[in-house]
Amino acid sequence: MMRSHRKLIYLALLALLLTASWGLGSDAKAATSDLFISEYIEGSSFNKAIEIYNGTGSAVDLAAGNYTLELYSNGAASPTASMALTGTIADGDVYVLAHASADPAILAEADVTNSSVINFNGDDAVVLRKDGAVVDAFGQVGFDPGSQWAGGGQDDTLQRLESVCAGDTNPDDAFDASAEWVVLPQNTFTGLGSHTADCGSSG
Repeated sequence: MMRSHRKLIYLALLALLLTASWGLGSDAKAATSDLFISEYIEGSSFNKAIEIYNGTGSAVDLAAGNYTLELYSNGAASPTASMALTGTIADGDVYVLAHASADPAILAEADVTNSSVINFNGDDAVVLRKDGAVVDAFGQVGFDPGSQWAGGGQDDTLQRLESVCAGDTNPDDAFDASAEWVVLPQNTFTGLGSHTADCGSSG
C-alpha cells in the first residue's frame, strides 16, 4: 500500500514537472541569428541615430566580434565613413549611436556619439559588419535613390518590425523600407533605447 502511494506521488510530480517544462518552452522566444539594426532616425538638423539590437540569447562583446558600422553616402560603392564598435550589449538590450549634436532626448539614450558615420541623409546606406561580413544593411550600397529610399528614410524615424529576426545580409539588393520597417513622423524619439523581436517559440 505504501509503495503504491509513493508511486502515485512520483507520477503526479513527474506530470507537474513535464507540464511546467512544456509551458516554459512554448512561451520562450527563439534567439535572433546576430545583431541587427532596430531603429533609424533621420530627423531635422543633426537629430540622427542608429539603434542596434541584441536578441542572440547571450551578451555580445562588440570589440571581440570586430563589429563595425559603415556609411555609404550618395550611392557610394565603398564606405565614406566607418567606425569600430566597442562595449558589450546584453541579451535583449540595444546599443544606440547618436550624432554628437542631436536633441537631448536622443543623447539621453546614446551609448556613443559620432558625427561621421551618424551623419546620413535619407538616401544613404548604413551597413553593420561582424569581422568583415555583413550582418545587416539599411539601404542599398552603390545606388542613390534620389531624396530617399522606397518606403521612407528622409525626415523619418524607422523602427524594425517585431517579426524581423535577422538582418539584411545583402547590401547590394533593392531596398524598400516598408518591407521590414514601421515609418514614423520626423523627430519621433519615443521607442529609442529598447526593442523587441518576436521570433516565435523555441520549444
